Amino acid sequence: MVATKRRSLDRRRILEAAVRFVDREGLEALSMRKLGAELGVEAMSLYNHVPNKGALLDGMVEVLLGELELPPEDEGWEERIREAYRSFRRLAREHPNVFPLLVIRPPDTMDGVWLVEEFLKTLRGAGFDAETALYAFRALSGYASGYAMAEIRGFAMEPSGTRLGALTLSPDEFPNIHELGIHLGKVDHDAEFEFGLDLLLAGLKGRL
Repeated sequence: MVATKRRSLDRRRILEAAVRFVDREGLEALSMRKLGAELGVEAMSLYNHVPNKGALLDGMVEVLLGELELPPEDEGWEERIREAYRSFRRLAREHPNVFPLLVIRPPDTMDGVWLVEEFLKTLRGAGFDAETALYAFRALSGYASGYAMAEIRGFAMEPSGTRLGALTLSPDEFPNIHELGIHLGKVDHDAEFEFGLDLLLAGLKGRL
């Protein structure tokens, strides 16, 4: 019988396995013991590469940020930023169980620092001052994070699951919301997300 060579355990392999596990089972199910079983090792073996569960969660954020696609610099500042936030939203769609970590554990790693630097460099190169570039980064990041979280959790009053639907509300008490009921079920979330980006970028261009 020929022995099968087992792939050695390292930090990256552990982090990628954790992302796959949470994609499949959900964040609440993650534990060092279950992750060890996923990798075919004892949980204690994991601590040689990640000191604790907090470091594991931070590392999973690092893996997601590594999947973020930034367009080349010659795309122009507006299109580069637009594409970056489209890519950010795609992370939520591809990893809905892991994505909330980006919101509750803001990336404090070199990957995160590098992305902020790229954003600021793009806006500074376009002619914005440092303060405006910072405000723009936070405004756009807050919008994209909030929209992506609402999208994966479910928007209020849309006819999904057992959530309160607009059409169930009294047209006398909530005439404007009730009127939206026929539209909420067929909202194009791609178009809606682009609408928000357009508003923010149009306001930003007005600052140049």
